[in-house]
Amino acid sequence: MNKKTQIVLTSVSLLSMIGCGFDVPDRTKITQISETIEESKAKGVFLAEYKPNREIIKKAWAEIPWVYDTLGNIKRQRGNELYIEAKDSIGLSRTWERCMNGDTSNNNISMGAEYLFFDLTEEELSKDTLIYYIYGGKKRKCMGELLLIKKK
Repeated sequence: MNKKTQIVLTSVSLLSMIGCGFDVPDRTKITQISETIEESKAKGVFLAEYKPNREIIKKAWAEIPWVYDTLGNIKRQRGNELYIEAKDSIGLSRTWERCMNGDTSNNNISMGAEYLFFDLTEEELSKDTLIYYIYGGKKRKCMGELLLIKKK
């Protein structure tokens, strides 16, 4: 390798390691949810808290999914989502037939606890009571109706 090529490669390597001093837009944005209802309220993304009729559900609330970037900005990501912390891995269906077929929304994500998230329509969010069907548990079957009542 000749001397000029070696200098160019060394310079490029050093620049890539130490950076070039140019500011670039933040590309580290990821969708966030709150770990607690209190955090959701503090971030200004809280919409509603729900009381479940089943002991398998620890807590449930709706919030606006948000993006928090490294610059400290929080902004709305998309529609409304229902977050459910359950004692076991579950899925939700809007109809009994879909539940019996195992067709569920079971998007569990880990943040120290397991949360199921479920997209809510504006119509669902405006209701005081939400009815879904739970699939899962130890036997992996449709476990019946989940009633979520909006807390006032």
